[in-house]
Amino acid sequence: MPSSDIPADQTVHGTQVSAALERMIAALPEKLRQPLILSTIEEMSPREVGATLGINEAAVRSRIFRVRQILREKLAGGASSK
Repeated sequence: MPSSDIPADQTVHGTQVSAALERMIAALPEKLRQPLILSTIEEMSPREVGATLGINEAAVRSRIFRVRQILREKLAGGASSK
């Protein structure tokens, strides 16, 4: 569907969600934020992220899993502190 066919309210909602997600990511502890950014934005493999951060691949996968859980909960409105 071309962007011109997307209703304005959906565009605004998507922009708001994106802004909220950016704020949530920025507020994450560096230990969790770095693997997420390197894997998602920089498109690095878990092995590459681990080599860059000096941690093993299992730790990378664990941190990414944990941060995604945290973000999912916060986006769903269950922003309980952990």
